[in-house]
Amino acid sequence: MASKEIVLIHGTWGHSSNWDEMRKELEARGYTVHTPILRHHDLPVWEGALKLGEVRLQDYVNDLVDFIKTLQAPPLIGGVSMGGLLAQLVAARVENTGVLLLSPAPAWGMFPFYPSMLRTFYKHFLQWGFWRKPLYPHWEEFRWSVVNEQTEEKAREFFCSLKLESGRAYMDMGFWFLDPQRSSWVDVEAITTPVLVIGGAKDRIVAPRITRLTAARYKAKGKLVVLPNADHVMMIGAELKNTMREFDQWIAENNIIPETTVSETG
Repeated sequence: MASKEIVLIHGTWGHSSNWDEMRKELEARGYTVHTPILRHHDLPVWEGALKLGEVRLQDYVNDLVDFIKTLQAPPLIGGVSMGGLLAQLVAARVENTGVLLLSPAPAWGMFPFYPSMLRTFYKHFLQWGFWRKPLYPHWEEFRWSVVNEQTEEKAREFFCSLKLESGRAYMDMGFWFLDPQRSSWVDVEAITTPVLVIGGAKDRIVAPRITRLTAARYKAKGKLVVLPNADHVMMIGAELKNTMREFDQWIAENNIIPETTVSETG
């Protein structure tokens, strides 16, 4: 029997609560859902500011690998945005039943500076020593680039759950060509399980081309879905039902269906 365990990794500025809506859908399908919090993202914002600046991307990966090794069975590993990149880096190192990537951040070798992406981050990058400083979310940019298709209420609710992010991790991702450790390089060949990549056609924070390039790296084992009306966070709000529809179909196609009957999403 396939494992019912699923690990969902939040993205930049995120927290485990970002998965609350999707968690309910997955639990209704019989999954045991784990939503680990990345290092220092459980701290109050100002305390996190003192610790998050220099956390490396591989620090996150090592923490997640250690967590997954405590589970009783190999999980399905999923992530959104930076969490989608982390999911790949982790899946290359641990046994798993499949990989779910929602709007994954660019991996090593991918162009990361599309204009809509720079609009959100350029102020941080203009600071001297940005690679040692925490990255702060700003409402106007976040509303425009991440939750641009959400209702005002849903967008503000999501924004108010945010934490800070590591400037060092963003150096590792965005300026991969300056990283001798190749922290964001994904060993695609080490991932032998099915991979579902879902992107939003209206995503501005991760250009849809990155989603397509990610899926293409997995060739026959990868499946690409682009939701025409989705922004960056298709695990909340109106697009969740479409995300779950694609997830259910992929699970059925790859024979990793839990014992319990898959329920219909409204």
